Amino acid sequence: MRRLRLIRLVVAVAGLSLLATALVLRLPGAAVLTGNADVLYLPALFDDLHRGLDVLRGWHLTPGPYVFPDMLVYGLADLATGDFRQALPLAAALQLGLLLLLGGAVHRAAGGRSAAMAVAAFAVVLAGLFAFGCGLAGAYALNWLVYPFVVTFHFGAILIAAAVLLLVLRQIDSPGPWTLTGLAGLIPAGVLSDSFVLPYAAAPALALALLCAPAPRTRGPALAAAAVIGAAALVAFLLQGWINPLNGIYRDQLDLGIGYGLFRLGGVLWRADAAERTVNLGLIAFALLPVLRAFMVLRGLAAGEREIAPADRIAVFAAASSLATLLAVVLFGIFRDDSFLRYFQPWWLLTALWLSHLAADRLRVPAWPAGAALAVLLAAAAALWARPDQLAARIEPPRTLACFQGPAAGLAGYWWAKPLVLHSGRRVRIAQVARNGAPYHWIVNETWAGSAPSFAFILMDGLNARAVLARYGMPDRVERCAGIPLWRYDDPDRLRRPLVAATPVTLPD
Repeated sequence: MRRLRLIRLVVAVAGLSLLATALVLRLPGAAVLTGNADVLYLPALFDDLHRGLDVLRGWHLTPGPYVFPDMLVYGLADLATGDFRQALPLAAALQLGLLLLLGGAVHRAAGGRSAAMAVAAFAVVLAGLFAFGCGLAGAYALNWLVYPFVVTFHFGAILIAAAVLLLVLRQIDSPGPWTLTGLAGLIPAGVLSDSFVLPYAAAPALALALLCAPAPRTRGPALAAAAVIGAAALVAFLLQGWINPLNGIYRDQLDLGIGYGLFRLGGVLWRADAAERTVNLGLIAFALLPVLRAFMVLRGLAAGEREIAPADRIAVFAAASSLATLLAVVLFGIFRDDSFLRYFQPWWLLTALWLSHLAADRLRVPAWPAGAALAVLLAAAAALWARPDQLAARIEPPRTLACFQGPAAGLAGYWWAKPLVLHSGRRVRIAQVARNGAPYHWIVNETWAGSAPSFAFILMDGLNARAVLARYGMPDRVERCAGIPLWRYDDPDRLRRPLVAATPVTLPD
């Protein structure tokens, strides 16, 4: 019977996740965010993997390579579909489904009765946040909310945070070697893939374990958890610079200072547009709910209380994750514009997880026939209206692709290189260049253009016309491509020779 309940839950979550992905992709502005050049990092990498390992020799990965769990999630979607347009929405559904299932597991680990009810409550809270944000501010709210439906962009770190919380809760109440082993493996794997695992997961897990240590019943398991978490996080942090030196170089280059970061953060949160400002303030207030509860827990501990209730452990973790993330963003001064709101995913996702736990045991669990019928209904609806091949139509090709009717090779900036290569099926070969026209080795495979490409154009969007002109000379013709200047060159050597001679740009331009 327990196995049947689990199968029913997984089927329901799969259908719900696909339907939610279909709805989000239809929101104005969502398709742009879920299929841009940043998001196409993993699709491009896996598309190269299909052509053999030798093709990978020219790859330049990101400072946070998103190996785990992001590559695993996208890899499963890619294996199931074989087409990146279908794999992207399927990976989004997988991500959301994993989060919902982890929410149910956390609920059970914290003493809750029904994982299915927690999953349902979690989904309702997330849907309410989308309705609030997009209903008020439209596409702007997606800067906060869209990341469960986007490959990479730190959502994998949220999945790791939920999994780490689950392991810490189990270690505190039912200690054993497997939970400690899980923490010892999960945190380094996450940190080496994405540095934001440190504030999202490691720091709050360490804080929760230490706060549970004073209670005699949980002292031993909590201290063991704290030791493993602290050691794993420290080792991973020290290994980052050795395994991926680009991470440290990028972090130094990105550090813009506390003053600049606070100035930009304040400018984005306090918007001139009243609706956008209301969304920002509303989500900040939402994030403060577990912070306030954690403050009450600390007051209780200071007053002599020893044990932290299971629900309060989730609140403490969510609050510590939100505050650690804010501290990391402020200290590194890395906040530049509203797209950087993606860093604050713990503010609403972990708060929603906590609220769903509180709500689940206050809701009536439906009888078996009703739950089974709901699972079948969700699965049937997803099969009819949210199959990956249907959702793929929302991942639109770049509008510039229409300018190239046959095989073509040329130069383009970061935001056009991967979309043109992938959406054309490599019919259009691109050498990615920086604003000054030099080779741009940033999240790209420098071999995409081939060994001796017949370069014939430069797509000028985002490039410095004066610098490009000085490097490559006057074009033979200038056309308009989807409103963008397209410089045509009749002699391929006029582009190839200066490109080969230039010093590549290796950091964000």
